[in-house]
Amino acid sequence: MPTQKSSSIPLMVEKKLTEMVKPPKHIPSHTLSLSTLDSAPYNEVMYKMCYVFKSRNVGYDDNQPDYLVREALSVLLGYYYPLSGTLKRRDTDRKLQLSCGSDGGGVPFTVATANVELSSLKYLENIDSNMALKFLPEVQVDKDGYPPFALQVTKFKCGGFILGVALPHSMCDGYGEGHIMCALTELAGGKNMPTVMPVWERERLVGRPKENDQVPSLPQGDTATSPYLPTDDWVTEKISIRAESVRRLKEATLREYDFSNDTLTTFEIIGAYLWKSRVKALSLNRDGVTSLGLAVGIRNTVNPPLPDGYYGNAYIDMYVSLTVKEVEAFTISDIVKLLKKAKRKAQDKDYLQEELAITESITSMNLTMKGRFCLTDWRNIGIFGSMDFGWGEPVNIVPVVPPEIARIVSMVMPASRLDPLMVGGVQVMITLPRAAMVKFKEEMNSVN
Repeated sequence: MPTQKSSSIPLMVEKKLTEMVKPPKHIPSHTLSLSTLDSAPYNEVMYKMCYVFKSRNVGYDDNQPDYLVREALSVLLGYYYPLSGTLKRRDTDRKLQLSCGSDGGGVPFTVATANVELSSLKYLENIDSNMALKFLPEVQVDKDGYPPFALQVTKFKCGGFILGVALPHSMCDGYGEGHIMCALTELAGGKNMPTVMPVWERERLVGRPKENDQVPSLPQGDTATSPYLPTDDWVTEKISIRAESVRRLKEATLREYDFSNDTLTTFEIIGAYLWKSRVKALSLNRDGVTSLGLAVGIRNTVNPPLPDGYYGNAYIDMYVSLTVKEVEAFTISDIVKLLKKAKRKAQDKDYLQEELAITESITSMNLTMKGRFCLTDWRNIGIFGSMDFGWGEPVNIVPVVPPEIARIVSMVMPASRLDPLMVGGVQVMITLPRAAMVKFKEEMNSVN
């Protein structure tokens, strides 16, 4: 993304010493096991997020956001105490385990100050990922163990602030992250306890490995090639799609095929259109195979369904593979039908158990899977309740993921609150070779 240069003052962020915040009560020393999906190597990735808050109106008390978040974090750990543990992969079976209690560990909490106003950075809209890291905790996945949660509050001259979060995907999915952040801001706003109480129960999603150490059959990688790949010149953009554009796209798709017996979702429509646009932008060879993956929730596939407070990973990736010429020839409705078929398959209990068994083998045998393009829905981040604890709702949410993940994972995100015309719309965040991004933006913007 292009770096913001609207401020004439060079940005300086001063980070103070990091404090390890611990649960309010003593936690005896013990170890927690994680689920098969949590322990999957492809989920051991540190996702980071900036929640951007404007300065609040006058008339409030003098409590500062760093103080309120720090106090709320301590209370939160009374309920979500595993967040204060240490995450490490075992050498014996390569599964992740979480060491908790005995007054060790804690959540790294950093307070920082910036020498500019948030408006000079356009509230981080289209900010460069390297610059965004200044507002995020300095914690990474480490084979010797690492904290599964970290926070940073960066205060700006205008009174606004950024709440920076670091959380490995192995600890929770977007649904779980949403609950954690809403619980934190509820407590910062004065509530005594979270509305939704957390539930661990990771043992409910543990698969049985294949017998006789049989190597599972893994899906083949895509064969389609692009004249723009390989490259070291990548660029990330957020494409805004207005609510009216989504509505028109849905209406056009319904004219192609009658989905009256099945809800036509925004995620499916955007996914189909994005796939066609990406294939065209990359100029993939027409006889090659290309895939689109969807992260599909399986909370209700388990019997009984997972409780609302379960915050572990509860999704599996489902893929649709076609030749490039098929993607080009198929209508949006044709692709949506294939996506719906894949989503229905994920709800089959036997299929889920097979996927858990394969994932167990992938982890224990340290197998490597070829990355394929996947679309994930981040619109549920923070929607489980208000995140307003005195400064209004965040006006922008900026994810920062490792470059190697950003190149194969695209995100459908909530629309920015900075643009009134985007109410009810969505944003698509995608990373492509610079040479392909212009064409991709042209394709995606044509719906507006």
